[in-house]
Amino acid sequence: MGECKDMPAIFKAFVVDKKQEGFTAGFKDLTAADLPPGEVLIKVAYSSVNYKDGLASIPEGKIVRSYPFVPGIDLSGTVVESSDARFKADEE
Repeated sequence: MGECKDMPAIFKAFVVDKKQEGFTAGFKDLTAADLPPGEVLIKVAYSSVNYKDGLASIPEGKIVRSYPFVPGIDLSGTVVESSDARFKADEE
């Protein structure tokens, strides 16, 4: 996903990271280029933290396969870009 006119150039995200020097979890400024490749980009209006997000945010959680990781699968918002035919830009 490239530069998106409907998204701010920089946005805040909760990022969990684990490296040899330690585990971190906190808010960081990101850009669309920092996101992993995917099929749908959503401008999030609301989100929540569920049980799995909580586990992903602690070193002992053992559910994250690849770091860095942005938890949050429960969300609502507007589709900005999609390469999946089921989701169209501007759909809520």
